[in-house]
Amino acid sequence: MLAAVITELKDIPKAKDADLIELRLDYIKGLNNTKLKSLIENCKKPVIVTNRKKGEGGLFNGSEAKRIEILKNAIKFGAGYADIEYSSGKESIRNLIQNKRKTKIIVSYHNFKETPANIKKIYGNIKKLNPDLIKIATNARSVTDNFRVFGLIGKANKEKRKIIAFCMGGYGKFSRILSIILGSQVTYASTGKGKESAGGQLTMNEMVEHYRIKKINKNTKIVGLIGNPVEHSWSHIMHNAAFDRLDINAVYLKFQADKLKEFIEHMKNLDIIGFSVTIPHKVEVMRYLDEIDKQAKGISAVNTIVVKNGRLIGYNTDCPGAIKSLKRITELKGKNAVVLGAGGAARAIIYGLMENKSNVKILNRTAEKAKLLADYFKCDYGSLDDIKKTDYDILINTTPAGMHPHIGGSPVPPDCIKNGAVVFDMVFNPYKTKLLVEAEKRNCRIIAGFEMLIHGALLQFKLWTGKEAPERLMRLKVMEFLKNAGH
Repeated sequence: MLAAVITELKDIPKAKDADLIELRLDYIKGLNNTKLKSLIENCKKPVIVTNRKKGEGGLFNGSEAKRIEILKNAIKFGAGYADIEYSSGKESIRNLIQNKRKTKIIVSYHNFKETPANIKKIYGNIKKLNPDLIKIATNARSVTDNFRVFGLIGKANKEKRKIIAFCMGGYGKFSRILSIILGSQVTYASTGKGKESAGGQLTMNEMVEHYRIKKINKNTKIVGLIGNPVEHSWSHIMHNAAFDRLDINAVYLKFQADKLKEFIEHMKNLDIIGFSVTIPHKVEVMRYLDEIDKQAKGISAVNTIVVKNGRLIGYNTDCPGAIKSLKRITELKGKNAVVLGAGGAARAIIYGLMENKSNVKILNRTAEKAKLLADYFKCDYGSLDDIKKTDYDILINTTPAGMHPHIGGSPVPPDCIKNGAVVFDMVFNPYKTKLLVEAEKRNCRIIAGFEMLIHGALLQFKLWTGKEAPERLMRLKVMEFLKNAGH
């Protein structure tokens, strides 16, 4: 179930797509019994009442007795659920449970700093109190913390206990969706940007429109982006729209992953169909795969993983996606191409350029790293400063320079952009980077990173599902998102 978190009463109408409304009573000014009764009766959806003290991430600063009394009054007025923190003490919790009437009691544990080592013990202690729902919400300091919390969901399911469990923070954001697939009862969303009541909380619109939260269930297949960072990516918007159009029960998530090997091992135990892979994992991930496609081997970088019969198979769709984008506007044979950067994306485009008989020069901030790649592909190299004395027909940026949120950045100074050249920036957020803006001023033909992204995404979708992706829809959804986001 999806719960809309209400911190301002004017936002209640924005919760129309929610199954539940969580009233954060600690945020509501001038609260009295008359107002409380009216709120609960007028919400027109089941209400979770929550009255958090400051130590629990809330705003209530009255006495503990008064705080509990407000919860008791909410029960009298017919609240669907009352959430009382584990830190409130056994006596207060048991008293609330004994006098719950028709209200379901949630006993919650929140840790905004970490996912503690004794999380199983905390779960066990809450279970002994016998609430209707156990809630565990901890901060993920690593992607692997999520799997410790998912373990509690599995344990509760086996014990026939109803649980709400997920992780907060950037590393835990995906758990707010994945936990529902695994058997958590409720996930929470804000009514809009800036209204979040906890770190990593998504908005109602993101949950419903971008992640199809109302359509996922225990049989939903999992696919997603592995990277660090991942916030800038739009891939979930494209792929989830495609799943929806073709009525495929799958969801595309964004996994901010630090401990890659451990993450892959944990994910193998879930119902996954594949992954996209981005910075900085495109090379390292190859160590943990069962098989690697010939082209990906030649590139020595993987950006797509397909799961078949429990085996992880690596591919590279960056290369064909980028080359297709380039070939739409220029010949490649015999052209002088400068590639900025020496990471996984650079490997992909260099492979494709060499295959198409271009003359390639790699320029990188660290020339030694450029040399390693140049030795592998048997091409020229230099430092970024060499751009000033290098002639080229095609300039390709594979570095993250200029990527959201650092949109003022550019990999090279404007006066190093050759008039009339083809300039391709693999950064796709923002849609038009500073490099591309400056290139247009110099009569260059430009290619936005989105072109590579969309062509690569179409190939990925086919690899994962065996079906042709709806390209027009995927483009439309991203363009709508960019327009609404003000890009």
